[in-house]
Amino acid sequence: MSPLPPLYSRLLVATGGAPHSVLAVERAAQLAQHYGAAIHLVTVIPQGQGGLENVALALGAGSPDTRTAQAERQRFETHLQQTAQALRSRGLTVREHLVTALKPADAILTVAHDVQADLIVLGRRHTSAWSAALAGSVSDMVSHASPVDVLVVR
Repeated sequence: MSPLPPLYSRLLVATGGAPHSVLAVERAAQLAQHYGAAIHLVTVIPQGQGGLENVALALGAGSPDTRTAQAERQRFETHLQQTAQALRSRGLTVREHLVTALKPADAILTVAHDVQADLIVLGRRHTSAWSAALAGSVSDMVSHASPVDVLVVR
């Protein structure tokens, strides 16, 4: 009987630098080492709710809101690069995906589909069902809509 292929070969990990996503990255690193899997890191930059704000950003306007958005993008990009480098230093294969989206769950699912991920790893921000219901939970949305396994790290 020939050996079974690894259970997971492409892990998608959502990270933005918050404590819950740092835990998710660590768990994904452990799984990647165990299975010999590649890691795809995705960081979703929340897109502003206001249409004019988005137009100003797209046009490169120098308003205070635009400068704040640019600083926020730089913060997310730096976090993504530093996280990827830390994982590479552990001998892991890592690819980075920086995405801007109105709905983070949709962006995570799109990247997972594009890279053919067989496991999505997310941290859980909310500590109660009540706070998740009020604010909406990205991990809940992803886990309900994903066609592949989802690991929610607590």
